[in-house]
Amino acid sequence: MKDEIKEEKKDEKLERKKLKRRERAEKRQHKHMGISLRWFVTFLIIVLCAGIMLVYSLMSSRLYVQRYQEQLKKNVMAQAEYLKNNLLENHMTLDDPQDLNLRIEGVATTFYGRVLVINREYRVIKDTYGNHENAQIVNPDIMAVMRGQASEKISKKDGYLEYITAVKQEQDVQGVLVIQASTDSLNVIERRVERRNWLSFALIMAICIGAAWAIGNASSRGIKRINQQMEIAGEGQLETQIPVRGFKEFKQLTERYNATISKLMVIDSTRQEFVSNVSHELKTPITSMKVLADSLIQNESADLAMYKEFMTDIVDEIDRESKIITDLLTLVKMDKKSAAMNIEEIKINDLLEVILKRVTPIAKSRGIQITYESYRDVTAWVDEVKLSLALTNIIENAVKYNVDNGWVKVTLNADHRNFYVKVADSGVGIPDDCKEHVFERFYRVDKARSRDTGGTGLGLAITKSVIQMHKGSIKLYSESGEGTTFTIRIPMKSDASVDTARKEGDAE
Repeated sequence: MKDEIKEEKKDEKLERKKLKRRERAEKRQHKHMGISLRWFVTFLIIVLCAGIMLVYSLMSSRLYVQRYQEQLKKNVMAQAEYLKNNLLENHMTLDDPQDLNLRIEGVATTFYGRVLVINREYRVIKDTYGNHENAQIVNPDIMAVMRGQASEKISKKDGYLEYITAVKQEQDVQGVLVIQASTDSLNVIERRVERRNWLSFALIMAICIGAAWAIGNASSRGIKRINQQMEIAGEGQLETQIPVRGFKEFKQLTERYNATISKLMVIDSTRQEFVSNVSHELKTPITSMKVLADSLIQNESADLAMYKEFMTDIVDEIDRESKIITDLLTLVKMDKKSAAMNIEEIKINDLLEVILKRVTPIAKSRGIQITYESYRDVTAWVDEVKLSLALTNIIENAVKYNVDNGWVKVTLNADHRNFYVKVADSGVGIPDDCKEHVFERFYRVDKARSRDTGGTGLGLAITKSVIQMHKGSIKLYSESGEGTTFTIRIPMKSDASVDTARKEGDAE
């Protein structure tokens, strides 16, 4: 026997372990579905930063090199003007070789390049390299400048920038000056700028990754907190509220979550109370019938009159039980979202007149006067059966909870959209602390009086459900001891009525 118990315990432990593994696997599978907000935000920020930095690096390198190249051109042209002035002063000769040669050599050294001075016979009178001095040079660009077809020529060739300009005396071309400036420094600067940009890119990307990680965590922290709380709430623990903190959006989400949880707690409490009330209401008539039956069984001397009296009481309790069950079934049908609505066009004036005819005998028995005022003919698209039930409940309550020899006034009015039914009475009224609860199921303002009148506490709950199904509203105005007024507003045409009218038109 002990071995069997041990085996059973082992089996139970194994089952619990399997269940836990299955739950963990489901959680892992759930977690792996999709990408998390934190990683999405982090990845997005990194990609954006990387793209922006790459574009900036390429553009800045190109702009910097272009700017340096433009500056090199300006410097070459400025030095060319300087040398041209000196050449004109010496009439394109090197009569003062010491001074002019030093200046030409200085310009060539400055640009790490070469300077050539060519006279009008295309003979090189100065070459800082010393390769072509006294030699004639034929070059299309030089010839174009010498002939006056162009005042200057500038071009970028492999390793140097070449600037060709005419040396003019007024409009007479005396010769040509050629300056070749090395662009090796430009390449060095370009590589230096690229290196600097890549270092900056690496540094900024490191900062962006850190910032992206921090922003991703901050953006998902609030959602993670709410998600954890929702898991707890999903297990049935609705008491814990989430502290409202963080960003504005997270605060709004937290407040809405807390409000939703509060409503769920109210609904859960209402459900428990409803079950308790249903149990109590259904049990009460049964208890009464059992007491009456036991009394008859124990009373051996009971005569026929006593039997009739007790059986009459039992029938009343059965009728009461039947009424409670009927009202409960009606309320359940009203609660269903898919509850069928038999919408049709009816005249509300006629509907109210029929209801008042049914209630008038009850009112006359207590001396209550019912008056009905209709300000206009009202035709609306409604569910006649359900609306009749709702209006009957309101008018019957006005009679039942009225004083003897009192009055009930029913009025009907309408505008271009809605019709209004107002039911006022001279009854006992409703206390302020009860007004918020009168539409709750099984709620009674005066329980003793309700039992005397045969009320189940479901009439106003059914009425409110019917009016809400018609997209309408009901308002209550009452003072304790001074009567009660219910005002009902219902659209004359709802979406359901329009669909019904369209179907009928299609059928025709």
